[in-house]
Amino acid sequence: MSTALTTFVFKGEGEKYLDLEVSLSISTGQCIELLKQANWLPDNWEFKCEASRTGEEWIELGPHAVLAEIIQGDGAIVRILPY
Repeated sequence: MSTALTTFVFKGEGEKYLDLEVSLSISTGQCIELLKQANWLPDNWEFKCEASRTGEEWIELGPHAVLAEIIQGDGAIVRILPY
């Protein structure tokens, strides 16, 4: 599987959701940069990411984590938190 339908949750100024068919070959950092370029995330903030398959158990993702190592198929959730 080279892509997966993934829900992104931004918990910054308010909370927003975005469902995307995302390439699993990119890293978390690359994904954040793409979301910034699309003006979905503020450009001048730093972020950390967490992923979950169920929304109950979360795994923190470093900026070099490849999404394919974490996401196993459609329905995963990536939570983006400013710091």
